[in-house]
This record gives sequence, C-alpha cells and structure tokens, in this order.
Amino acid sequence: MLFIRVELRGDPSKQDYDNLHAYMEKNNWYRRIRGSAGESALPHAMYQGNSEAASLAVASALKAGIEANVWTRAIVLVISAQEWGMAAA
Repeated sequence: MLFIRVELRGDPSKQDYDNLHAYMEKNNWYRRIRGSAGESALPHAMYQGNSEAASLAVASALKAGIEANVWTRAIVLVISAQEWGMAAA
C-alpha cells in the first residue's frame, strides 16, 4: 500500500484542492481508508492506493500530472507501507 501526501505550494484555494482531490481519485488514489474499525477519512490532501511502480516513480509521475492539470507547484511525498495504524477522530 502507498500513502501519498500532496502540498500545493503558493496560495491555492479550496477549489484548487477540490480539483486535486478529483484528479487523484481519477487516478485511483483515495482519501478514505478501510481498516479494522471500518472506513476512515485520511488527513487533508493525503491519499492511499496501490501501485507496482517504485515510490519515486509514482511521486514523479503524480507531480508532473498535478503540475500540468491542477496547480503549477506541488510537493508529492510517497510512502510505502506494509502495515499501518490510524487513530481516527
């Protein structure tokens, strides 16, 4: 499983982040996660999903796509996890 955190640099609006969320979901990265306690929302601009590609390749591809389609300056962090835990609100 991969976890992705995206930060749009500068002064993005709520609509810009809504556009980011739509872009990420279109590319099979989701803001909700299912665990032993059911389904929970991830923190803002954090996504989860799966890919066979290396973490750096995923980060580079997402950064290029986000900067071409959503916002011109983004930071993309990809973390590969075999195990995870979350204390939801």
